[in-house]
Order: sequence, then C-alpha cells, then structure tokens
Amino acid sequence: MYLKAIELQGFKSFPDKTLLEFGKGITAVVGPNGSGKSNISDAMRWVLGEQSTKNLRGSKMEDVIFSGTDARRAVGFAEVTLKLDNTDRALNNDNDEVSVTRRYYRSGESEYKINGQPSRLKDIHELFMDTGLGRDGYSMVSQGKIETLISGKSEERRDMLEEAAGISHYRYRRADAMRRLDQAEENLLRLRDILTELETRVGPLKAQKEKAEKFLEYSAEKKTLDIGLCLHTLERTKSTLREQEKKITIAESQYTDVCRVLEDAAKKIDNAIYETQRITIEVDEIHRASSQLEEQAALIESQALVHENSILHNKEAIERIERDKENENETEAEINEQIASTNIAIKLLESAIKAKKEELQEFSNEIEIITNKNTESAAESVELSEKMSALSLSIADKRVLVSTATSSVEEIDNRIKAIDEAEAQRKPILDELEKAKNEAQEELDKVTEKNNDLNNSLSGIELLAEKRLEKLNTLKEKENALRNDLHIKNSRVAMLTDLEKNMEGYQGSVKAVMREVKHNVLKGIHAPVSQIISVKDKYALAVETALGAAIQNIITESENDAKKAINFLKESKAGRATFLPLTSVKGNLLQEKGLDDCYGYINLASELVEYDSKYQGVITSLLGRTVVSEDLDSAVEIAKKYSYKFKVVTLDGQVVNAGGSMTGGARLQNAGILSRANEIEKLTKECNDIQEKLDIAVKDVAEQQENYSSLSAELEGCKAEIAFTGEEKIRMEGVLALKKGQLEAILAAKNEADEEKENLINRKTDIKENAKTAETELTKLQEELSKIENQLSVLTGDRESLLLKREEVTQKAADINLLIATNEKEIEAKKEEIERLVGRSTSHKDRLSQLNSEIEEIEKKNEELTKLIDVLREDAGKLRSQSGTSKADTENLIKQREEFEKISAELRILEREKTEEREKLSGEIARLTERKESMSQDLENISNRLYEEYELTRREAEELNIEIEDVGEARKRLNELKAKIKGLGSVNLSAIEEYSEVSERYEFMHVQVNDVEKSKAELIKLIQELTGKMGEQFRTQFNKININFGETFAELFGGGKASLVLSDELDVLESDIDIKVQPPGKNVQNISLLSGGEKGLSAIALLFAILKVNPCPFCIFDEVEAALDDVNVAKYASYVRRMTDDTQFILITHRRGTMEEADMLYGVTMQEKGVSKLLELKTAEMAKQLGLEE
Repeated sequence: MYLKAIELQGFKSFPDKTLLEFGKGITAVVGPNGSGKSNISDAMRWVLGEQSTKNLRGSKMEDVIFSGTDARRAVGFAEVTLKLDNTDRALNNDNDEVSVTRRYYRSGESEYKINGQPSRLKDIHELFMDTGLGRDGYSMVSQGKIETLISGKSEERRDMLEEAAGISHYRYRRADAMRRLDQAEENLLRLRDILTELETRVGPLKAQKEKAEKFLEYSAEKKTLDIGLCLHTLERTKSTLREQEKKITIAESQYTDVCRVLEDAAKKIDNAIYETQRITIEVDEIHRASSQLEEQAALIESQALVHENSILHNKEAIERIERDKENENETEAEINEQIASTNIAIKLLESAIKAKKEELQEFSNEIEIITNKNTESAAESVELSEKMSALSLSIADKRVLVSTATSSVEEIDNRIKAIDEAEAQRKPILDELEKAKNEAQEELDKVTEKNNDLNNSLSGIELLAEKRLEKLNTLKEKENALRNDLHIKNSRVAMLTDLEKNMEGYQGSVKAVMREVKHNVLKGIHAPVSQIISVKDKYALAVETALGAAIQNIITESENDAKKAINFLKESKAGRATFLPLTSVKGNLLQEKGLDDCYGYINLASELVEYDSKYQGVITSLLGRTVVSEDLDSAVEIAKKYSYKFKVVTLDGQVVNAGGSMTGGARLQNAGILSRANEIEKLTKECNDIQEKLDIAVKDVAEQQENYSSLSAELEGCKAEIAFTGEEKIRMEGVLALKKGQLEAILAAKNEADEEKENLINRKTDIKENAKTAETELTKLQEELSKIENQLSVLTGDRESLLLKREEVTQKAADINLLIATNEKEIEAKKEEIERLVGRSTSHKDRLSQLNSEIEEIEKKNEELTKLIDVLREDAGKLRSQSGTSKADTENLIKQREEFEKISAELRILEREKTEEREKLSGEIARLTERKESMSQDLENISNRLYEEYELTRREAEELNIEIEDVGEARKRLNELKAKIKGLGSVNLSAIEEYSEVSERYEFMHVQVNDVEKSKAELIKLIQELTGKMGEQFRTQFNKININFGETFAELFGGGKASLVLSDELDVLESDIDIKVQPPGKNVQNISLLSGGEKGLSAIALLFAILKVNPCPFCIFDEVEAALDDVNVAKYASYVRRMTDDTQFILITHRRGTMEEADMLYGVTMQEKGVSKLLELKTAEMAKQLGLEE
C-alpha cells in the first residue's frame, strides 16, 4: 500500500481544488516560510480523523476552512481526499484503490466517506488500525514536534510504541470490554437494589392477595347468580319481544305490499304519462313531417307547373319559328321562280343576239361590197371612209351604252323599292322581338338579382350558423370541462371528508378516545388540537411542524377528565395519548426584543392560528415560544442571534431546535391533518363557484342551441328558395336566348338588305355617270362623223347614192349593234340578278337550317322537361302517399294515447285507495314499534348493567350457559353474598396482580443478577486474555524496537548508546517508558541536557527503529531535520533513502540535503496573498534532461 495522491479544496490556504500526486520513494515539499507547506501535513492528519484543533494549529475546527483574503471570499467548507493504492490488500477493503474523504462545513456539520460512501469516524480509525497511520500512529510528525518523541510525556510515547507493536486493536477491544464490564457492575448494583426492594413488598402483598381472592370468590358466585337472573329476565323479555316483532313483521309486510302496489302504480302512472307525452311528441313530429311532405309535394308540383309553362312557351316559340319558316319558304319559291324566268329571258336574249350578229355580218359584207366599188376613189376617200366606219361603230357603242344605262337604272329603282317594302314589313316584327327580348332580359335580371340576394343571404346565414355552431360547441366544451372539474373536486371533497370523519392519520388511541366521546361514554373531552385551530394554507406546514406530535394531543376540561380518558386507554389497551387539561395547561409567550427586525421573521406560531379564547393557555403552551421564519437561512440566523433559546420553524417545515440541533428533510408523518379541513373548505367553495358557472353554462348552451336550431330552419328555407329561383333563372335564360336568336336572324336579313340597297344605289350612281359620259362622247363622235361626211361629199359629189345606201346599211348595222349591245347588257344584268337571287336563296337556306335547329333544340328541351315533369309528379304522388300514411299513423297513435290516459285515470283511483290503507298501517306499525322500543330499552338496560358491572356483552353472558333452577332461591343467595362482600371491608384487588407481578419480577431479577454476574465473569476472562496477548506481543516488539534504536542511534551518531527502559518490567502494559541516550564521548544523566540537534537526531533514530520493526505504508515528516547541521541532514536523508523499500516518504523541508535526495519536489508558493499554489518538479527527469546522470 502507498499514498497515490491527496486532493485539497477550501482547506486552510488552499481555496481552490489542488491535487498532489505521489510516487514511491521520497517526495519533498519545499517553499518559503508561511507559504502553506505544513498545511499539507495538517490536511493528511485531519482527513485521518484528527479531532484536536491544537494539533491542527488552530483554536477551533472552523479554522481549517479557507477564511478569505482581501481579493477572495471565504468558502463554505473544507474537503480533503486521500487516494491509496490497495492492490496488496493491506487495508481491510476489497478495492484496488481506497479513497478517504473528510468534509467540514462552517455550520459545524462534518462528513466522512470511504470510496464515496458515507462513513463514521470509527470506520476510519478501524480501517487504519495497526498500520501506523492511526490517531496514535508514528507516520506523521508535525512541525516542531520531533523533540516530543524524546522529551515528551511517557503516555504519548507508549501510545506510539503500542501502535508500532501492533496491539492497538487488542487495546481497542480491551477498552470496549472494560467499558462493558463497568456497565455490567453498574447494572448488577442496580439489580441488587431492586431485588432488595422487592423482598420488602412480597410479604404484605401475600396477605392482601388472600383477602382479595376470597372477595373474588364471593364476587364470582355473585356474578354468576346476577348474570343468571339477568339472563332469565332477558329471555323472558326477548320472548315477549319476539311476539311483538311478529306483529310488527306482519304489519310491515302488509305495509310493504301496499307500498309495492303504490310503487308499481306510480311507475305505471309515470309510464302512462311518459307514453302519453311520447305519443303526443310523436304525433306532433308526424304532423310536422306530414306538413313538410305536403310542402315538398307542393313545391315539386310548382316546379312541374313551371316546367309545363316552359314547354308552353317553347311550343309558342316553335309556332313562331314555323311561321318564319313558311315566310322563308314563300320567299324561297319566289326567288327560284325569278331565277327560272331570268334564265329563260337570258336564253331568248342570247338567241336574238345570235340572229342579229348574223344579220350584222350580212350588213358588214354589203358595206364592204359598196366600199370595194369605191376603190377607185382616192386614198383620201378611203381614209375618210375608214374613219367614218370607225366613228360609226363608236357612235353605235355609245348609243348602246346610253340605252342600257336607262334600263339598268329602272331595274335598280324597282329593286330598291322592293327592298324598302320588305323593310317596312320587317320593322313591326323587329320591334316586337326587341320588346320581347328586353322583357325577357328584365325578368332574367330580376331573377338573377333575387338569386344573388338569396345566395348572399345564404352566405351570411351559413357564416352566422357556423359562428353559432362554433359558439355552441365552445359552450358545450366549457360545460363539459366545468362538469369534469366539478366531479373531480366533489370526489376530492368526499374523500377528504371521509378521511376527516374517520380521523385518518390520527393515532389509534386518539381515535378510540374520540369514539367514546361520540358515544357519550367519556365526558369533558373537547377535541384534538388539530380540530380546535384553523390556519391559513401559507402557514399550515409551519404550524404542523411546530406542533409535531402535539397536533394529536387531546384537550380536556379538567385533570379528572384526562385521568378518566387515560384509565379508559389503559383498560382497553388502546395505546397512549397526551391530554391537555384547560385547568392546568398554561403557557408563556416568547418575549425577545428585536425579533420583528430580524430578517425572515414572520411571527410567533401562536399568532398565526385562530382558535376559541378558552384555548388560549393551551395554544400559548404549545406554540407561544416557537418562531416562524421565511427559510432555513433566516431561521439559523435568528436562532444563532438569540443563542438557540427557542425553536424556529420555516414555512417549508425545517426546524432549528432550542439548543442548536436542526431537524429537516421530507414532510412530517402528521403533515396534512391540519391542512385537510382548510382544503375541504377551499374545495367546497370552489365547487359552489363551479356549480354556479355550470348552471350559467347550461342555460347558455340551451339558448345557443335554440338560436342555432331556428337559424338552421331559416337556412334550409333559404336553400329551397334559391333552388326555385335557380330553375326560374335557367328558364328565363332559355327564353332570352330564343328571342336573341330570332332577333339576330331578322337583323342579319335587314343588314343584308341594307347592304344590297347601298350597293344598288352606288351602282345606279355609277351607271348614270357612265351614261352621261357616253352621251357627251356620242355628241363629239357625231360632230366628227359629220365633218368627215362633208369632206367625203365634197370629194365625191356623185357618190350620194352610194353614201345614202352606205348610210342606210350603216344605220341598220348600228341598229343591230345597238340591239346586240342592249341584249348583252340585259343578259349581264340578268346574270347579276341570278347571282343576287342565288345569294338570297343560300341565305334563306341557312336561315331555314338555323330555324330547324332551334325547333329541334326546343323540342328536345320539351321532351326533357316532359320527362322531368313526370318524375316530379311521381315524387309528389309518393310524398302525398307518405303524408296519407302519416295521417293513418297519427290516428292510431291518438287511439293509443287515449288508452294510456284511461289507464292513468284508473291507476290514480287505485293509488288513492292504497295511500289511505298505507296510512292506517303506518299508524299501527308506529304503535307496535313504540312498544317494541320500550321492551328493547329494558333489554338494553339489562345489557348495559351486565357490561357496566361485569364487562360482558349479552352474547358473552349467554355463552356462559348459566341456568337458574329456582329464581327465588337464587335471589336470596345473591343478597347473602352481597352482605359477605360488604363484611370484607376494603379490598385491594390489585394485590393479586401486584403480588403476581412482584413475585414474577423478583424471580426475573434473580435470573438477571445471575446473567449479569455470568457476563461479568466472561468479560473479566476476555480482558485477562487480551491483556496477556497484548503484554506478550508488546514485549516482543518492544525488544526489537529497543535493539534497532541502539543500532540506528550508533549509526547516526557514529557511536554512542541508546535504549528504551521499562520502569516496571513486570507490568509492561502500564509501566512508564524512559529513554536513555549517550552520544559518543558524553555521559548524559538527563536527556534534557542534550542540544536541540542531538534531541532531534535521537528522535529520528527512534522513528527509524520503529519503522524497521513495523514499516508504515507512508510517512509525513514536517521539518523534522530543522535542528540538524548539514552533515547530520545528509545522514538523515541517506537513511530515509535506505527505508524507501518498505515506506513511502513525504518530507516537508527547507534543507538542501533532503531536497537533493528526493525523487520529486513540490514547490509551495503564495503569489497571491493568503492563497497557496503548487509547482511540481520530478528531480530524476530534470537531472536526466540536464545531463547530470547517465
């Protein structure tokens, strides 16, 4: 085993958590004076259980806690932990590493832990016993204490040597045995005193016992006779009582039968009323359903009528379209006839043109012949003739153009006139259709507006209904939540009331007393303390804690009442209880100045409770000297300020007791008794509040349900009206579409006619302009022709005949050309007329096709509407059939209701008759019961006398089977026994029991004395055995240490002698142990004459001698070599090195020689004032790095 580490926190000058790790060998702790080196040694001594503040260099234990500096605050606790390697199981612990921790708080609380588990100081001592690390061990030598090993008291030296000898555990066991022996002797002395006292009582009690036994003999016989007579009276009374009970039973049976009949009648009446009401409701529902069916049937029939009306309108539309078709057909026939006649005219004109062209060819040939005859004329005549021919042809063309224009204008005028006449005929029809369309549009707008208004209203109603439904659901949820809350709180009240009624949480003795109080057995009992006070919830726990068990103390009117209750508990073996008589319990209020100014002070506990003024003394006695504070910190401060003179309780139930002890933790066992009544009152009030809210919520739900139902009915009506207006809207849209189609067709025809008229007018204007131009050109051509003819006549005067003839031929040719041109123009005009007529014919065909499509569509709609009408009428018929069935059901239900009303009337007559009979029977039962109660009271009186005099119940008395053969003789003997008992005088009945108890106790004490004497002998034997073992082992180890002491002394001093001497060789365990040393060359008679260095080195020699015999796992030497010179320091350090095979050394030193021998150095500094810091240095590694060793 060796020390692995030590951890300090808050210990002296080490406020921060500080860890020192140690290896095997030597660890030196160095540093300047006052840096805190020795605090490490103190920490090791403290954690191992040191209780002496002097040994820890302090005045009180609180001094081990870091007390703060100018820059740092004080800490609240000190903690030190040792970590030990236990792989060799040197310690009695199964762990490879053992940690020992000690923690101390400023409040005075201390904790010990082994491997983190809470332990006792005794466990720490036992763990390290006989290891040299115990409280009397030699492993730790404090600063300046080395010399005391040599010059100190012999007792201290003996403790150290006994620890080294390994007899500590024997000494511990012997001390325990001696302590038990002292206790046994004390017990023996006390037992003998008791035995002597019992001997003086046995004699007198024996005489009293014999007298009491005679009394008991008479009393037993008297009891038997008295009980027998009582039982005889009881039996006779019971017989009479049984006859009375039979009469009552018969009357009660009759009464029960009557009540049963009445109950059945009431149930049947209720059932009849219920059925009547149910039938009435059902009839109302059927009426309402029938009315709804009639309304639905009427609505459906109205829809069918609407559709029939639509069919009628559609048929009228078809008739109008047929008339339009007839008009169109007539127009079509006229067009075809005109086209046919025009084609015939064109053919005739073409034939005429062909004939005229042949005739014109003949005239052309004739002119050519005449012209050829004049070939002899000069070239000028030829040229003039050619010009004249050309001009003649042009003149002919112009004349044809003028003539054609005139006929075309006439034709156009005729066509325009026809168009105007058709427009005049179309205008009334157009106006009528426009009016019908506008009326249909207005009707559709009205229906659409109404439909939109209804939809808007529907949206508003739906939104309002949704909100009302949401509100209704919210109110229902609120109602359900209130019901649940009320149920939970009522259940809690019932449970708490039951607990309060049964006095749950109270002691059995308290329950027993209060039970007897209820039965009026015990008088003068008020109540337990808990039931005569009331306190606010805030202070309930504090007051309960302050009262503690006294909360169940029972208040009585006087001391006598308390005595009676105590006797009752004793006799019934119901336990123990404390009683507070009002006549004797008085208290004093705490009168301490300055309490009101203390932080956290609330008040005296007696001032925080409410009670009747007659209990003033009791409450003052229990609570008058208890202070209530906010929390534990303020409680501690108040208690400390007033030197722990009184109890202080916190609001959460923690206690600082008078004297300074503290109690706290979880709630007390009795907690809740006082607050239960407060909670019942609070919950009852909450239940009443919730019930009021629930009543309001139920009313709100009913109102909201009614509002929602009326709004739902309004919503359904609105939906039905919307459906009707929707159908009307569809019908009006169809009518409007029909009117628009007809109007568009007529307008199309009008536009076509207007366009044709405009084209004709434009064409007429063009023809007139062309004709006017042609006339102007014709005049010019005629003038030019006249000039040429004059020139030609001058040129050839004798050619007049030829001229006349040519002119005649030319005129004929011109006439023919004019006729041909006119016919061609007329043909062209006829073709244009045919094209126009064909266009009109095509337009009329399209119009007819459109009209046929409209007729087909309307006829299709009519078919659909007809089918829909059939379905609607069928549905209406079914609804009316259902309504008829409902009427039949209503009649049946009304008949049933009349039957139930008749049954109800008959049952009410029966109810009146049976009620009268029940009242008579009730009077008879009351009379019989009164007689029975009188007899029962007699029985009860006898039973009470049995219990009061003999503590027997009736059953227990009957189980005795006492029979009285002669009642008169029995009464005579009973009187004689009473006289004899009276003659005995005063009798101590308890003497029998006392004599039995005293004699039993006397025998028991004899046995106890013998047992104690036997135990005493065993303890003496054990002490002798332990003393022998201790003496033998101590002598052996003492001799070894003495030898080693001499050898070690000679080695360290270079000669000389040293020895340990027992002042009494025969008593090795109790004799003083002296030290004799003689340095080389000196003859010292008294060790006090040695120098400081010699004393120190001698003490070190003794330490090493002990370690050789019983090596300690580790040693802590605090400046033990301080008084040595450098040479002896080197010897000391070298000797320590020799010991490191078996012992680990922690050396606190200032000396260079010791530092040089160390394997590890810890430097302690105080850079911050009052705070120690550590610096670790491994010398072997440093030397290796510096190249000082290979």
